[in-house]
Amino acid sequence: MSLRIDILTLFPGMFAPLKESIIKRAGEKGIVDINVINIRDFAFNKHRMVDDLVYGGGAGMVMKPEPIYEAVQHIKSSAAKAMPPRIIITSPQGEIFSQKKAWELSKEEHLIFICGHYEGIDDRVRVLFQGEELSIGDFVLTGGELPSMVIVDAVVRLLPGVLGDEVSAEEESFSDGLLEYPHYTRPAEFQGLKVPDVLLSGNHEEIRIWRRKQSLLKTWKNRPDLWKNAPLSQEDIKLMAEHKKTVRENYRLFTALVHYPVYNKKREVINTSFTNLDLHDIARASTTYGVEKYFLVQPIKAQHELIHTLINHWVKGYGARYNPDRKHALTKSALADSVEEVKAKISEEYGAAPKVISTAAKAYPQGVGYGELRDIMERKGGNYLLLFGTGWGLEQSLIENSDFILKPVYGPGEYNHLSVRSAASIILDRLQGE
Repeated sequence: MSLRIDILTLFPGMFAPLKESIIKRAGEKGIVDINVINIRDFAFNKHRMVDDLVYGGGAGMVMKPEPIYEAVQHIKSSAAKAMPPRIIITSPQGEIFSQKKAWELSKEEHLIFICGHYEGIDDRVRVLFQGEELSIGDFVLTGGELPSMVIVDAVVRLLPGVLGDEVSAEEESFSDGLLEYPHYTRPAEFQGLKVPDVLLSGNHEEIRIWRRKQSLLKTWKNRPDLWKNAPLSQEDIKLMAEHKKTVRENYRLFTALVHYPVYNKKREVINTSFTNLDLHDIARASTTYGVEKYFLVQPIKAQHELIHTLINHWVKGYGARYNPDRKHALTKSALADSVEEVKAKISEEYGAAPKVISTAAKAYPQGVGYGELRDIMERKGGNYLLLFGTGWGLEQSLIENSDFILKPVYGPGEYNHLSVRSAASIILDRLQGE
């Protein structure tokens, strides 16, 4: 049984690539029958128009329903398939096409693709034919021809007999919810780069484990959206656990308690005073959760002496002997006049400027979740500076100029008026805790 594919388009010449390579051979074997139909051939109006102005006003033209309707009816009347065709409309408003969808479509007997153009297709076409809208990504193209070719290619190569090796299709990227492992061929060394030794070992079990681990790591690093729903076995979990032991070495997290610029209750920009509790509690939390260094941002020189006196007491004075654990935590503390100075110090000492993460009690549309940010830090590596605001929170420009804004801390209710010390501990636990 062959798969029949009819493609309705205003630009048939764009489909020349379907007459090449694997798709061409599939047609020659009778596995698939692809027909490209010009919608203009079914424009029976006086001027053979295929588009018209938008009802309600607006820029551009919309493809008229009549030519498309006539074309689909013509295809249906000439089809010898027992089952009605499945109609696909390529559209940026559609469901995102996936490998799972490709497998699903490969089981059909007859597919009809309708390629949109201009501002799109009159929506009555979708309603009349119960068309299924599919998109190949969150971007806009000049028409639906390229998406149709992408989908056709992905579907046809899954048909029995097309690839010649059924295992090949099953092992490719996305087939098990993961990206595929890297491939190598001769020569064994090229431009100083060697093929991994395990692939030359002849040990099939070790090769299988290596390939599986590479597939897991590539998906985890490049496609967190796939990783969230990946079906992991106990072996997969063990392989990733071994990897994650070393992941934390790829990035550094810094904390900064900002005393200026912050807001007071009246939404005025102020400079708050340093407190001993903030120094101790956030230093202890930062050390507990593996923070590289904890900065106090305080531009008032009169407060610098007090801060230095307290830190020296616990790091060098009697407090260091009385409570070595507190000494350990406060050794990681440092003073700076501004957030910019903190960034400069990190850049100078650790070789790269940090990505800045703001915290706030207010939700922002671009807010990032804790698990998502943790994944980013683990996958991308580098330096990250986590800002906590005293008073009534960080001044707006600090937040807007950040690379990330964390979502607010909430419990089961709406109340989230936490002290900065409590918020810091919760946030650090969500980002760094087990």
